Amino acid sequence: MRHTRSAVWVSLLAVAASCGGQAPPAPQSPPAPVEPVASTPPAPAPPPEPPSDAPPPKPSLQLQMQDAIKALADAFDAHDPQKVAALYEDGASATAYGTWEAHGRVELAAKLHEFFVAFADAKSVTMRAWTKGNVVVQETAWAGTMTGDFMGHPATHDRVGQLRAEVLVFDSDGLVKEMREYADDAGLVAQMTGAKDAPRPPLLPTNEANVHVSVDMPEDEKLAAFGQAGSDALAKGDVSTIVAALADDADVWVSFGGKPATRGKKALTKALSVWEKAFPDQKWTTTASWVVGGFAIVESAMTGTQKGPLGTLRASNKLVADWHWLTVIQPTAGETVSHVWAHANLFEMLRQTGGLLPSAKRPAPRKPSNMVPPATKGDGAKGT
Repeated sequence: MRHTRSAVWVSLLAVAASCGGQAPPAPQSPPAPVEPVASTPPAPAPPPEPPSDAPPPKPSLQLQMQDAIKALADAFDAHDPQKVAALYEDGASATAYGTWEAHGRVELAAKLHEFFVAFADAKSVTMRAWTKGNVVVQETAWAGTMTGDFMGHPATHDRVGQLRAEVLVFDSDGLVKEMREYADDAGLVAQMTGAKDAPRPPLLPTNEANVHVSVDMPEDEKLAAFGQAGSDALAKGDVSTIVAALADDADVWVSFGGKPATRGKKALTKALSVWEKAFPDQKWTTTASWVVGGFAIVESAMTGTQKGPLGTLRASNKLVADWHWLTVIQPTAGETVSHVWAHANLFEMLRQTGGLLPSAKRPAPRKPSNMVPPATKGDGAKGT
């Protein structure tokens, strides 16, 4: 019934529309189509302005590390232990192998305070540095006057100093979370006690440090093998294999040697043979390594029994465990080793062999010398 009514209403409306009393108009042509007018879309709204108090973008870790290294050097030269410690994580660790350790900013600041009191005019200079990832490896030199007691030795008011190698590991905020130092404290004690064979204090270079930044290269893997191969050959007592890997004019410098680098295969063969006789059962463990700018840098620890003399040190027949070394290796284009710089603290060995000797009578102060590692091409150093 509802459908019928709807149909009736539709019929009536149709009739009303067609019966208005006038003739229907003549059919007309449809209007011509109108071309649409193109409209330019509105410009996107500009991004909202950041709040005026928003922090600036965080710089890259590399920039943070560069700033931290400069700040550390400035704070050291200003003799401000609190500023140095502030550049470390609150729970950071600092280790000078063979001598001291500090955990956290408070302990580190205390160690630095002792140093600054003992050497009131000490200055430090970075000579070379290598950076890769969150790590900086640097070679530094410091020198100053012994104005206070240090390491149990009374002030002498003589000039002393050292060469050091340091590994600095940074966190994501650019703070140092770990520092590992390799320095010849036995040489420093010899200076403070006036030993006849004490190394001369270094002259501080005046030129800018040579900084090598990591860029991945195809030969990096081969270069990294140099360090491990050398450690393996030392452990086997295989002097001939080590010498075969050296360039004819290769040189090797050892931080506690107190003398220039040993140069040439003949001299190096003799030195290596003495070393092998001193520690015939030595074993080496690589703890970290990097390849940066054509250099291989290796941190390692040596364990062995000192069964033969080492320089002026008599055989102790005692075990030396975990003697820490940092070695920088530079090959030639012909894939042989050209230069080696080896940093270690002889104190770390002497503490285990009982070789620490009483203080000697002090002679006249020694003049400073340009005691720097042998320079490579582009890595020269000028001293003052």
